[in-house]
Amino acid sequence: MNPLVIAQALKGAGSFFSNRKVQIAILLIILYFIFKKKIKQLIRNYKQRKFNKNEAQDINQLAQQYRAAANRSGIEWMVNFDGTNTTAINNLAFQTKGRFQEVADAYRLKFEESLTDTIE
Repeated sequence: MNPLVIAQALKGAGSFFSNRKVQIAILLIILYFIFKKKIKQLIRNYKQRKFNKNEAQDINQLAQQYRAAANRSGIEWMVNFDGTNTTAINNLAFQTKGRFQEVADAYRLKFEESLTDTIE
């Protein structure tokens, strides 16, 4: 390449990166990628506190009861191996009639997995 073209490109890039708004944008992008996991964890903790604050509500209790019916032993890592208590699921189905989507959203918020996948 022509050295004059390279010099002109470097001069243009230098003036571009010396712009204060561009520097701030680049810094924010770099910080986002550095703290990406921490940001996700903070959001999850916020949602968890919000769920725990409203835990006494009927919908959150139903989500807890669905988890108990799907995980008989109560050991979290065995949730996929425990048998599902079908009578408890049937009883809960009558209680959640018309509100299943709200209960499924509360379940996803609390346990980070789909309620329908859990009770299959």
